[in-house]
Amino acid sequence: MAIQAVAMSPAIGSIVHGLDLSKDMSDGTMRDLIELLFERGVIVLPRQMLSDADYVRFAGFFGRPLEFFIPEHRNADHPEIIHINNDPATPLSVRDGAVHWHSDSSYEAEPGAVTMLFGKEAPDAGGETHFASTTAAYDSLPEEMKRRIDGLVAIHELGRAPWIEGETQPDPNRPVRKTDAPDHPLIMTHPVTGRKGIFTSGTAYAIHGMDDAEATALIRQLREHIVRPEHRISYKVQAGDIVLWDNFGTVHCATPIEYSDEDGKRRLLHRISTKGMPAFSGMAA
Repeated sequence: MAIQAVAMSPAIGSIVHGLDLSKDMSDGTMRDLIELLFERGVIVLPRQMLSDADYVRFAGFFGRPLEFFIPEHRNADHPEIIHINNDPATPLSVRDGAVHWHSDSSYEAEPGAVTMLFGKEAPDAGGETHFASTTAAYDSLPEEMKRRIDGLVAIHELGRAPWIEGETQPDPNRPVRKTDAPDHPLIMTHPVTGRKGIFTSGTAYAIHGMDDAEATALIRQLREHIVRPEHRISYKVQAGDIVLWDNFGTVHCATPIEYSDEDGKRRLLHRISTKGMPAFSGMAA
């Protein structure tokens, strides 16, 4: 079937209407969804009803589903699925850990490719996620800035990026996770579309060949540019929504949420993250 999609903004995001994945995960449909995702950065698939097994199968079209590093967060039968909730028993030190602009796994040598959330329960108020297009942000840079930053290589590590307005700094008691501290090009060429994007994520903290003060200022300037209003959308995942985003072409930021198990306040999302290229490798640039 032909995909029916409505743009959420000129720069980023599309909502797909009239698609029931429980009845149609054909190669043609999945090829169209993959193409739309990498073209628009974020796609929303409302009113889906999939079993856990079918959700994992769906994710496999977009790359290699990963098993999350914290075992207790995993689905018992399908470890590719992790549960994200606002259980009031959650320790204060690990709450709202994603309230900063980032792309997933940028602190690893192989960054994340696609992340998806399947909404199971949504609070009446709050719980939005912000998204910004790093490719649109690159396109809107002055030519002088493009020439300055093309070819630069950044170093990434958790918790060391310069903070920008609207982000929540991590609790000092939050458990420290050892990461690879990899190098990534400051300007990433998208592995599927070939478009250029600014790859600071929320983990770039230094630039090879540049002193710390200059690198910090440049990274902060680029991060602030990425999240300008014209590059952004916000979306609240509702029950039945599957929301996917492209980590090579976007960054995202959670919003603080009340931790409660009261009716109308609970939130439950099933998340899957992938690495590698989509199943249809002929799309790779």
